[in-house]
Amino acid sequence: MADVNKDRFAERLNAIQQKSDPNKRVVKRVTKDGLVVDVVKRRRKKLVPVKSLATMALIFVMLKGFVFAQLGEDEYVSRIDTLKKGESPHVLAAFLLDADGATRVTARGLSVVLPRN
Repeated sequence: MADVNKDRFAERLNAIQQKSDPNKRVVKRVTKDGLVVDVVKRRRKKLVPVKSLATMALIFVMLKGFVFAQLGEDEYVSRIDTLKKGESPHVLAAFLLDADGATRVTARGLSVVLPRN
């Protein structure tokens, strides 16, 4: 013969474990009759870590600006032109490292701080 209290305890324990699952979130909703009910919603995993990609892009632009400010525009452009004449990985690198507006603005800001060789 099963113990009723033990069965109820197991049910309550399962409910607590389901609510404390990190992949789920509990939202309180008010029903039509005014009763507040906990509704469990699953958390969706993000497909792309947007913050991480934006941070990496910002760091990349800052690095390009730093190199642009150190080398100067003429030397930087001549090195990019050399890369453009290479094989396909070099052409891709030249495309990514090409001086765009953000790189020039960053370099202009950094040239005030950095000593020029």
